[in-house]
Amino acid sequence: MRIPLWVEASRLKVLVLGGGAVGTRRAKFFASSGAKVRVIAREVSDELKKLPVEIKIADLNEYDPAEDVEWADIVVVAVSDRELADRLFRLASERGKLVNDATDASRTHVVVPYERVVEGLRVAVTSEGAAGAPARLSLDVIEECIKRSWIPTFFKAYKALKAEAKERIPDVRRRLDFYDALWRDEAFRTSVFNGDVDGAVERGREIMRQYI
Repeated sequence: MRIPLWVEASRLKVLVLGGGAVGTRRAKFFASSGAKVRVIAREVSDELKKLPVEIKIADLNEYDPAEDVEWADIVVVAVSDRELADRLFRLASERGKLVNDATDASRTHVVVPYERVVEGLRVAVTSEGAAGAPARLSLDVIEECIKRSWIPTFFKAYKALKAEAKERIPDVRRRLDFYDALWRDEAFRTSVFNGDVDGAVERGREIMRQYI
């Protein structure tokens, strides 16, 4: 069973096997997030050459990437040759590596979702290989729904109040009680539903005084 997680990418070493369009996208994704990325391919795209990644020019049908696989935390298989992809997947899996297999979503260990930031919230969507275009386009629908809702107001008010609470309520348990009390408070909710950030923050501060 796959579970959604946010991982600190700067702690990762990612090996990308393949330098075409898919390999380029994966290398760009991980490199832009701060990961150390190494790419091995016979040929690489012009875009990939401009990325802050290590590139090894080698024919994966002849080159043995075992040492590179040992170096990596995540291995991306992004080659068009199915037989080669199978061999590279087995090589990485047998060494206990997490594999993002662009050739076969059913066996991939690491799913790279479509994602964007909407009103301060990071939203990620995946169909786990079943239907990429609908998953990608669903982000437009999700973004529109969030923007038209009361969530942006709630987010701004809650974020401001949480920052203040961390300074003014040192006891963690009381601070958590305060967070729970916010949404239970009718006046706070009314301000949120009306799009009144300042009113929600002011009411939140009144509630906070009870927990200081």
